Amino acid sequence: MHILFKMGLARQLTREDAPRLHAVRREALAAEPTAFGASLDDCAFRELAAVEAHLANPDRAVFAIADPNQPERLVAMAGIIRETREKQQHRSSIWGVYVSHHHRGRGFGRAVVEACVNHARAWTGIESVALSVSAEGAAAKSLYESIGFVAWGTEPDSLRIDGLEVSQHHMVLKLTQSRP
Repeated sequence: MHILFKMGLARQLTREDAPRLHAVRREALAAEPTAFGASLDDCAFRELAAVEAHLANPDRAVFAIADPNQPERLVAMAGIIRETREKQQHRSSIWGVYVSHHHRGRGFGRAVVEACVNHARAWTGIESVALSVSAEGAAAKSLYESIGFVAWGTEPDSLRIDGLEVSQHHMVLKLTQSRP
């Protein structure tokens, strides 16, 4: 049995958390289609085996927070991937940041993103963490900036959802800089 989450604390997920991660990822893609490059139909986590394999990979991690009232339900998540290609081994990327609507404004987003950044700091040779945020996600962009991420460019028409053009801001946090 997995360790229960403490209220508001992000924990790294393990293979046994795969069903809960699968559920919250599907919730995220359905609730916030403009926030993610994947859709329900093409998400890499369509099959539970893919989620389990992702969680078992040492170059990847997912951090989450459980609902304080329903510990079996995840209400916040963020993943981080270490680049493994020779020329990019100094980089990592955060993906899939999500907090359920009823749990926003409690610091859960900050907690899962900071857990990812701290995890990246522990990986040997990682010098930066990148992420992208929808131009419609002003609150998310503000959160990332408060953690120390800097926008370096905006990609217009990065995503198209039912004819809607969605731009994305690309951001980076240099780990060699001091913390804010």
